[in-house]
Amino acid sequence: MRLRAILAAAIFCLPIFGMAQTHESSNVPSRGTIFGGYSLLHTNNNLNFSSDFTNSTNNFNGWEGQGTFNLARHFGVTADFTGNSSQIAGVSFAGFGIGARQHIYQYLFGPSVSTNFGKSSVFAHALFGMAHQSLGAGVSVPIIGGASVPLESSNAFAMAFGGGVDIGITRSFAVRAAQIDFVRTNFNSVDAIASGFGASPNNTQNSFRYSGCVVWRF
Repeated sequence: MRLRAILAAAIFCLPIFGMAQTHESSNVPSRGTIFGGYSLLHTNNNLNFSSDFTNSTNNFNGWEGQGTFNLARHFGVTADFTGNSSQIAGVSFAGFGIGARQHIYQYLFGPSVSTNFGKSSVFAHALFGMAHQSLGAGVSVPIIGGASVPLESSNAFAMAFGGGVDIGITRSFAVRAAQIDFVRTNFNSVDAIASGFGASPNNTQNSFRYSGCVVWRF
């Protein structure tokens, strides 16, 4: 399921640049970048680096928006916003549905470094900020739509370390082939269970996040 989602994101984004010009300068002077696209948050309950990865996992699909302003040729500051959700329970029949859904939002800021290779570039960043999780129950009705009621929510410190590769198409546009981040949050045990991470003895949760799609350089 995760592989199909990543492939679908790549297939969706690539045709946007099908008519891109290829005769532009190989240099990509840029004051900054704006990225928007698909995000997959992969959680592993009680994950640690000595784990055999046999603990239960959960995948949250969603979106990511990111802006980077370059203060120097290879150094900038980044603002990163993501929203991911996962259906944990529910039933549907003839267009009617009822279920529970978990949501995780992250608001992160921090320094970034990058270097260009022609019109393409690689980058890395260290981001810090806040994560917000919520658990809600809702119903959906044909034609009318749906409604949901929040059941539980909380905030916690969050940070992400990672980087990625942008494949340049023109001076102004690129495809983010992959951005991979290690994400740590600090929800307490009760909030962690409600958010879908699962309980952890030290109130920390470790996840991995994949993102990809469209980059605009300005």
